[in-house]
Order: sequence, then C-alpha cells, then structure tokens
Amino acid sequence: MDRRNFFRVVGTASGGAMTGACGRQSESIIPLLVPDESIEPGVESWHPGVCGECAAACGVLARVMVAERVIDDGGEPVRQQVAAVKKLEGNPEDPVSGGRLCARGHAGLQSLYNPDRAKGPMRRAGPRGEGRFEPITWESAMQQAADMLRAAIDEDPQRIMFFARPRADLRSANIARFLRELGAPPAAATGMGCFEAEIEGARRAYGWQGIPSYDIGESTLVLSIGADFLGGWVSPVLYARQYGHMRRGRAGLRGRLIQAESRFSLTAWNADRWLPVSPGGELALALGIGRALLDGGAGASALAAPRAVRSAFSTIDVDQAAAVAGIGANEIREVASELAESPAPVVLAGASIVRENSAEAVTAACALNILLGRVGVQGGVMPPSSPLAALDRARPSSARWPERSSEPRLVMVDGANPAYSSPSSIDALRQAESVISLSPFIDETTAFADLILPDHDALERDAMAVPAVSPVPSVTLGAAFVAPLHDTRPADRVLAELAQMVARPFEPLDSAGGLALLHEALDGRLGGKSAEDFAKTALQKGAWQGPEPASVPAGASEIEGFSLREEEASGVFQAYESPQFGDGGGANRPWLQELPDPTSSAMWGLPVELDPATASSLAVRNGDMVRVSSDHGSLEAPVYVNPAAIPGVISMAIGQGHSTYGRYASGRGSNPLLLLGEMRDSRTGAIAMGPTRVRLEKVGTRGRLVQFSRADRDVPSQRNEGRI
Repeated sequence: MDRRNFFRVVGTASGGAMTGACGRQSESIIPLLVPDESIEPGVESWHPGVCGECAAACGVLARVMVAERVIDDGGEPVRQQVAAVKKLEGNPEDPVSGGRLCARGHAGLQSLYNPDRAKGPMRRAGPRGEGRFEPITWESAMQQAADMLRAAIDEDPQRIMFFARPRADLRSANIARFLRELGAPPAAATGMGCFEAEIEGARRAYGWQGIPSYDIGESTLVLSIGADFLGGWVSPVLYARQYGHMRRGRAGLRGRLIQAESRFSLTAWNADRWLPVSPGGELALALGIGRALLDGGAGASALAAPRAVRSAFSTIDVDQAAAVAGIGANEIREVASELAESPAPVVLAGASIVRENSAEAVTAACALNILLGRVGVQGGVMPPSSPLAALDRARPSSARWPERSSEPRLVMVDGANPAYSSPSSIDALRQAESVISLSPFIDETTAFADLILPDHDALERDAMAVPAVSPVPSVTLGAAFVAPLHDTRPADRVLAELAQMVARPFEPLDSAGGLALLHEALDGRLGGKSAEDFAKTALQKGAWQGPEPASVPAGASEIEGFSLREEEASGVFQAYESPQFGDGGGANRPWLQELPDPTSSAMWGLPVELDPATASSLAVRNGDMVRVSSDHGSLEAPVYVNPAAIPGVISMAIGQGHSTYGRYASGRGSNPLLLLGEMRDSRTGAIAMGPTRVRLEKVGTRGRLVQFSRADRDVPSQRNEGRI
C-alpha cells in the first residue's frame, strides 16, 4: 500500500462534515467555531481570551493556524486538517499584562492539548483514592449527580462542601448562585493564592475591600516586606512591567528596591539590598521601621497619621524588634531613614510565604505607608480598582473552611486540588457520602470522586474575570472561539442543569450578562454608548479598562497595638509557591517541568534548599538525598546547597510530589506541604507555610538532581550584611 492510499486527506470541516475519498462523511472534529474561510493555510488569526493559570487573570491572544492530526476513522488512519491554537501571547489592550505573559501563561496551551485530559464523564470503578474510573454517558452521569445532590439537600444543605479557585470571575459568580439556591455554604478555597493576609491588612489599615495595587513604576524607593512580586506574588506580569519602568523607564531616574524576605527569592536577586528576615520576623521588622520613622521625624505625614497608627508603633523597642526580625537595629534605622528621605517611597506589603502572624505583619507594613503619606497618591499604594462588585463578592475564601468540613455529606470540587494543597482535607473526602469533581484532569482530589463531570479547558469557554490587581478599573474577557476537543461540558452549564434537575433553578451568568451588569454599574459614564455596542467593543478587544482613579485617601484604620513574639529561627522549614507551578496546578505541563527553577536551576524536580553550614554538618552536597521529618510527616528529596540561604532555615518550593496528576507530574519529587500540618494564620485562618520544626537526615548519595547549570552565580561577600 502506498502513502497516498494509506492516508485519506480531509479538509477543514468546522462549518459541517465533508465527504471523504470513499464517499462516507468524516467526523467533524474541528476544534474551532470560526468559519472555514477565515482559516487560510499559512495565515494566522488572533482571538482574545483570559489566562486561567492564576488569579491575575491576564488577557491573552490565541494564535490560530491550520494544522493536521491523524484520527482513526473506522479502523483507517485519516490525516485531518484542523484549525489549531499554536501560541498564546499577552493582550496589549489589557492594562495588567500590557501584551506580556509569564511562563505559566504560555504553558496554558499545554492544558488544552494535554493527552491526560478527561475525554468525557466517568464514574468510580474502584475504592476511593485509587483513581480508577470507567466512562459513562452524560445522561447517566447527570442523573447520578442529581440523585447525590438531592439526597444532600434533603438531609442538610449546610453539609454540602464546594471547593473552588479563589478568582473573581464568571465561574465563581455562577458557583455562588448555585450554592445560594441550594441553601449551601459559600464555596471555599484551600488557601493557595487566596491573599487573605493582604486583604485583611488593607481592610484594617486603609478601610479598603480587596487587594491594594502598588504603583511601584512611579516610585523612587520600594521596600517590599514579604512579597516576592517578581517570582509569582499576586500579579507577576504587572509588577515585572512596573519594576522595569521604575528601573529605567524614566530619563535620569532609577528607582531603588529593598527586599525583606526569609529566603533569597527572585525579587531579592533583583534588589539593591536584601534584608534576610527570620521566618515570622516580618511583623517585627515592620514595627521596628515604624518606630524608627517616628523617632527620626518622618515629617508632617507621620504627625498627620491617625493616633491609633502612631500609638501602635510608639510602644515598640527598635532593638527588641531587630532581635526578633534577625536584622541589625542600625540597618532598621538606615532603611527608615532612606524611606523618610526618598521623594516617592512605597512599602509593598505581602505574604508570599504565609505565617501564623502574616495578617498582623501585612497590617503593620501597610501602616508604614500611612506614616509616609503614600496612600492613594502616584507612586504609592492605591485602593482596589475592581469595577464589578458582583464578581468580587463571589470570590471563594479560605477563611475557616476546616471548621465546617468535619462531616460533609457531599463534596464538589471545581478547579481546586485540596488533597494536594491541604492534605488534611483528605479526611473530608474519605468521610463524604458523595464526591463530584468537575476537573478535566484526574488529580489527587479527583481520585476520591464518585463522578467526574469534566469541564472545558479555559480556551474552550466564555470567560470574564476581574484581575486580582490592576492599575485601573478593568476586566478581561473572551468569547468561546474553540469548540471542545473532547466530550466535555462547561461547569457553569453543568451546575445550571443540576440545579434545574433538583428544582433549585438559577440563571447562569455568561460574558454577555456580565458585560450588561458592568454597563449598568458604570451608570451612564460611557458617553451614551448602548449596552450592545459596549459589549461588542469589549469582546473584540478582550478587555475593558476605565480611567485612572483619582487620589484616594485611606479610610478609617482599625489598628490596635501589636505584640512581638520571638520565633524559632534555626532548624525550621518553610514552603513557598514556585514560579513555575504556583500551587502545583502547573506540574502537568512539560514546558514548566523543563523550565529551570530560578534558585537551583533544577528541572523535572524541586530540591530542598540548605545553607552551606547545615549542609556541611550533614556531610551532604548538591544532589545528595535527605529525609526531612516533622511531627506531621516526612519526605525525601535531593539537596541544593544554596549559598544565599539563611543559616538554619530550610526551604522547599511547592509544585512537585503529585501521586496522581498525569504522566508528566505523577511520582515526581515530593510535596513539602506534608510537613506543615494544620498551621494557619491566626487572624484569617489561611493556610500557613511555615516555619515548622524539622529533623534532617542524610539517606544516601544516589539522588538525582537535574540542573540546567551546576555552577552557582557568584554571591558577593556583602550578602552576610544584607547588602547585594
């Protein structure tokens, strides 16, 4: 048989099926809804959408071109011409991405075409947790899901537990509507990427609701306390663009950056000065700087600060604060002096590594901007600029969810993986009468499901989201331009159908409805533009942005006195979200597995970071295996001897260690969250990632640490003094 007879070539069939060489109609499996005539060989077209990789909700453009794939047609291989998404780029109309995109955003394409995606609905075919499933029809799956839901409502709807991602978007709004109709509690997030400490700190310090935006691009000095904003905190694309402008976007003016953090992060590498704070010492550092500002005469702005703010700092002893923070008292006074003398300073308050006192630490750091008079002004801290409260209110929260998950009747999961990111939730999954997953992948949580009702990929559905932070009021959006590759359904539609089946109907919100709400909320500020014209323009651009907000003062502060508590600073472990994998959801993208870790340059695995002194005491070097044990669990991982690690502080990035997450992530590396137990931020209840006491033990020298480069970048001797 020659090649011509082996392959039958069929043309693009998005407008309908075409007739093959043998006279039969071939299946129409074209993944785009755009007309055939708009897809020309060798010619690209671009379609707007929303990145689904994190809460930053960057606007993207998808590059579409003609491609080919081989399908089975009655036992015969057929080469089929299709229109395929080739690449993702940032949308220049989006004020957050500004036409840029991070590595995780680019790798989002590998979610759409991932070979491990669920091809259709499935039901459990073995014990819970084993991850064995068998395919069923959508009709059968929906009927079984409705029976589970009806039984849970009849018994007690308050025992329905819904895990979702902490995003302000259409999906969250529809989940909130669904649960409200059932009489069930609001959806819960597992804690990763929730930024509860930042939200609570802004509420208490400024009286704002949401995550503040920091105008670092127009500042002259940035003091970042606890926020690795170049490595993945809140919106790395936005802050990387602003950081570049601060550094060299203004003629004759180069802003400075001081980074205070308990590890030498990507942001610390790029800083002018690093303050190696002891884990949990961020609160003490902020309080010490505040007292030094008052002592040094921070000017009229400090005198104009509310009495409660000044009182909170005036009781602090700088030397005591320095001892708790692990920073010299003179250094604290130097930083305070630099802030006071800079014409446009700003203190960026965050918690990339959440502690038990993170909400207090962020509140204290926020209050420094009040002392400096940098609230609501250019180059300072700006209020949340969300234009659509309906989506903001629907954002799932991690606050206190473990307290209401002891005996769930029904657990539903959408876009979250609590069995990985919060291992204690496994008990809830085991005890639940029924578990329904809407995930398009079988991960650790979905392995416990009784039913899988797989969702569309982010590029296959309508989307509208409010970015976590934005310099101006904005939304990102995109209409569905990709038809599903598999027999999946959008979760919004599934929830609406289930609600209808149990006689609790609700009207799901789509992008058109969301834009109508936004048009109404703008209350005539669009120059008479109709709702239809407004929606058409926004969908064409893939984004909408309002004017820059005017200067906004802080509201009423709810700041009481702070107390200093010395933390254990030696032999402690902390976990942090990796720039590649975030909360671990990106681990099934091979592009990200091959992306070198910024600290260790490790690929296809993440090591335990040890300082040279600790490594020497254990007689280990790069690649040797160690066992790390706490009172809550243990793990084994290769060592990376980090020359910039704080002595006695052991760190490890989150992202690997999946037991069930497809061929690219399963059985690779270790999950550091197993060591942390039930540590929570004392005020918000958000999951804490350290510090926790651990024991180290060398277990062999046969570990495999794959590094892009084995030679570490030179670290200047000034590092030990906190200067780089």
